[in-house]
Amino acid sequence: MMSPILTSLRQSKLVGMHRQASTKLRAIGGRGFVTHANGTGKSAFVEIIGSSPQVGKNAIKAISTLPSSISFGNNNGDGIKIDGNVNHCKKTRVEGIPHGNPSTMAFLGIRNKSDGAAFRQVEEYDDDGGYVIGGTSAVAGAIGADAGRSHHEAWMVNLGRGDDEWLTGPRDVEWFTGKAPHVCPGVDEHGILRSLPLPNLSAVTRESAKDYFDNSWTLFETLFAGLKGEEPFYRPPVHGLRHPQIFYYGHTPCLYVNKLRVAGVLDKPVNAYFESIFEVGVDEMLWDDMHKNDMVWPTVREVYEYRKDVYDTVVNAIMNHPSLDDKNGTEPVMVNQNHPMWALFMGFEHERIHLETSSVLFRETPIELVQKPENWPHLHPSAAELPTKSTRPVEGVDYPSNNMLAVKGKTIQLGKPLDFPSYGWDNEYGERTVSVPDFMASEHMVTNGEFWQFVADGGYRKKEFWCDDGWAWRKHRNIKWPFFWTPVGPQGSHEYGLRTIFQEIPMRWDWPVDVTYYESKAFCRWKTAKEGSPTSNPFRVLTEAEHQIIPRS
Repeated sequence: MMSPILTSLRQSKLVGMHRQASTKLRAIGGRGFVTHANGTGKSAFVEIIGSSPQVGKNAIKAISTLPSSISFGNNNGDGIKIDGNVNHCKKTRVEGIPHGNPSTMAFLGIRNKSDGAAFRQVEEYDDDGGYVIGGTSAVAGAIGADAGRSHHEAWMVNLGRGDDEWLTGPRDVEWFTGKAPHVCPGVDEHGILRSLPLPNLSAVTRESAKDYFDNSWTLFETLFAGLKGEEPFYRPPVHGLRHPQIFYYGHTPCLYVNKLRVAGVLDKPVNAYFESIFEVGVDEMLWDDMHKNDMVWPTVREVYEYRKDVYDTVVNAIMNHPSLDDKNGTEPVMVNQNHPMWALFMGFEHERIHLETSSVLFRETPIELVQKPENWPHLHPSAAELPTKSTRPVEGVDYPSNNMLAVKGKTIQLGKPLDFPSYGWDNEYGERTVSVPDFMASEHMVTNGEFWQFVADGGYRKKEFWCDDGWAWRKHRNIKWPFFWTPVGPQGSHEYGLRTIFQEIPMRWDWPVDVTYYESKAFCRWKTAKEGSPTSNPFRVLTEAEHQIIPRS
């Protein structure tokens, strides 16, 4: 019974006579769908810049070119049904707003958090063939075999809103809402932007805090200059376990504002709506919160303007808030967990977490939708070396032998003291004593060449090497080799290239392999079965305590 609504969502372009009306509607306020009720089964997406509660008589005048009836909803939950008569408007309060279906919200014009507000769904139709939702008729087109389900997905409602041209090709300096890379702290002599060292919180000045803020902010925007066109901002990742990149583009500035408000540094929001929808990402313990991916997101331009406002707000706080008064740099300030600007440094480290995690999402994005930003660091120099032509890598030739070395055990202390002069997350603090017995560890990280042996030997097809959860994951994803390997030969040839963040390059067999914990465990079990362990214990992944005491060289 929900299919008509989903069908209307997939009509992401304006159709027929709706085009003129929707153009007029852009001047009023809100976003939503208008739906034809005369049996044509057509619907159109309309975007209205401004405040939805203004929809009323002005909206009726703007859509007077539409025949028959339409329905519309606004951010206040008010449903508006218009029967083709510009002087008649029935405005009803939609009953019940539980957690629910974001497709329903987009259909009825609600631009809200998809996990926070959706109309109650009543599975019945009224006399006019409209779908009854909480007492308000929302008319939707009938489903047909030509609904285009194989070509349109719900997230595509966000495309075609005017952002594509300015997001295609290299970004100019206007893309950067703070400092451009070539004048940003951390830029090197070649124009490549590098990360600044972790700040010392025992001696903070306004200048040092602003430099680190600028470096973090511009690094993040440099990464996002690598998205080509509007599509990669809205396309959900293939695994469906993270939000689309438009969320993360707005999420990092949102956290600065919200945390500085909680700390008392800021006394009001910058954009309360954005600071609601961009506030919370993926809950690792709740895997049903990804329906947010298909909501009607703000445009990239809108989030870009929001970032400009947040940048100015944070800079003003750094340079003027009394808690950072450093007497013109002569008396640095200590920032600890009791200091209001602890929230600022939380924002820095949060932004850098997402610099890393978003770069992985970039690496998972179709290659045609990314581009290497001008100021982004180059790949490791070995990437430019003449790659091996071997399709069957050989140990000692294409990748180094990886001998097992004895490591002397010892007792170590894990945990971060409260007075350590850098920002820390709560799980870093505390103290734990661990006695590590003698063990053996591989001389190097496991390479692509080593892991290829597991792949070519059928390791991804043999359940006995996988834990139960790992095997279920492998089957669900239909994984047959590491995700960042790109097949370059016929099936069964096991010829692969390598996907980096912005490029596909010939395979480097001597580089460390990028795999999940499940794949790592399966490799260890396979290696034990294939070669036998040098000790009485099987191969396994290192523990944190062991990692801390292995020799560094």
